[in-house]
This record gives sequence, structure tokens and C-alpha cells, in this order.
Amino acid sequence: MKKNKYLFVDGYNIINNWENLNKIKDEVSLDSAREELINILSEYQALSDEKVILVFDAYLAKGERTNQEKIKNINVYFTKEKETADEYIERFLDKIGKKDIVRVATSDGLIQQTILVRGGTRLSSNELLIEYLQLKNQVNRLERNSRTYSSKNLVTINEDNVKKLEKIKKKLND
Repeated sequence: MKKNKYLFVDGYNIINNWENLNKIKDEVSLDSAREELINILSEYQALSDEKVILVFDAYLAKGERTNQEKIKNINVYFTKEKETADEYIERFLDKIGKKDIVRVATSDGLIQQTILVRGGTRLSSNELLIEYLQLKNQVNRLERNSRTYSSKNLVTINEDNVKKLEKIKKKLND
């Protein structure tokens, strides 16, 4: 039986730990930082073989905000009031941690310990960034190589034949 592969991402933890996202949060807005993280993780999911589930805390939010939606092909989840992203991820790990392959991206030391106990593996925010950049580099290399191969002539034509073809082309155009 093939195991599903999941990558849970503690959204605010990643935003606060990635320099570029933290800068966007501080200089533009938290919404913009969230949107950029969604863009990055959507690309990550397309390049990897894992289903990405991005979780944002709504712990301090007032009212029932529980919200789950698919944005740019990844699942984005906002927890309910007084629920942390860690609690949501732990609950999910209890359900699938032993039967599927689950990784959790967070730099929170406490949740990292819990992840291991519940059958998942942990990935720090920096390790996630490195994986993402490595995947992008692999794809860029493959694209460059593909363009190089496709731009090379597979058939070599000598100079005499090129002249003959040019004469034929000229006659056809006249």
C-alpha cells in the first residue's frame, strides 16, 4: 500500500523565521507575507511529491474563524479561536502519523519533540527553505539542459547542400 506524503507548515513560524518573509511582514503587511508564503509553497508542492498543508494560528482572533480552503493548489487552514497551529498539527498527526509519511516544518522546539513522538518527522524553517531552493535549482538546471539539447541540430548539412537548398527556396519564392 502506497503511503501518502504530507508536509505540514506552521505558517507564522516560517514567516517569522525566513528573512524575506519577515521583511515583507514588517515593511508591507502580514497579508502580503502570507500570500508570498502561499506562492512559495504552491511551487514547492508542484516540485515535490508531498501534499502541502499550510496552517495559520487564529489563536488570538475573536470569533469562529475556522477556515480551510485550497489556494494555488495547496490546502491553507486557519485554526479556530484559541487553537494554535501546533494543536491542529498534533491532532492531525494523531490521525495519520503512523500510517502515512508526515513531515512538519517549524522551528518551534516543543512541537518538534511532539512530532517525533506522534510518528512524524520535523523540518526546521531553514531546512525547508534549503529544500525549496534546491528543488528550484534542479528544475532550472533541467530546463537549461533541455533548451541546450533542443537548440542543437540533430542533422548536419554540409555547405554544398545548404547552397542547393537556398537555390530551391529562392525558386519557390519567385
